[in-house]
Amino acid sequence: MAENAHEVPAKYGQATNIYHPRIGSYHRRIIAGLPSAVLALACLWFMLAKRPTPLVMVLLALIAVGAVITLYSMLKPHIVVQTPTHILRGRLFGWHAVPLADIDHTVIAERLTPKQAAGKELTGVAAVRYKGVPALWAVNTKKKRVFRLDGRIWDAKTLRTIASTLAPQTTVYPSINVTQMNQQWPGLITFNELHPGWKSATVGAVAGIFLLALAVAALLPDETLQQLHIL
Repeated sequence: MAENAHEVPAKYGQATNIYHPRIGSYHRRIIAGLPSAVLALACLWFMLAKRPTPLVMVLLALIAVGAVITLYSMLKPHIVVQTPTHILRGRLFGWHAVPLADIDHTVIAERLTPKQAAGKELTGVAAVRYKGVPALWAVNTKKKRVFRLDGRIWDAKTLRTIASTLAPQTTVYPSINVTQMNQQWPGLITFNELHPGWKSATVGAVAGIFLLALAVAALLPDETLQQLHIL
């Protein structure tokens, strides 16, 4: 787990700058991790309360472990370390390292809004839901993305500080939609950001199916579950 500056491999040199997300941005990580937390707790509860068959136990354990790993990846301590030659971002395992010589320009969106908000004046719940988050990209001379920090984890102030140390020139957008950003800087926006519906629908459907199955199984008599070879 890459969570501390002293874990940076010696080949990248000594750390000159160390950055962590500000505590004020932590609520976004908690919200993003809620579905995984609910799924993991539901699996654990069923395993402890119902004592299913070994096969079902293994399946539930794998689902729970996957959910916990996803949750940990969101809530773990995040770190960015700068050395004289590289900028490194801690990953779940190891480091994503980029030579500073490869970075020609940085781009910051202080508020990157999702595709659903494009061309709309949002009010009420929609304004909160599609408010957007900050984002930072570092690009090379060909305007290709070489480094990015996710605004669900990193706050705008820290991103501005990091950007100022990476390149002499930074383009800042106070607010921009992912579709506009993709037009102005092709390749910076991911496929999931441009087509958010399929991922959210798929993840929601899979999680919903598992939770519904657990809820139904919890309500069924033990005799029925035994006939179905669940207990």
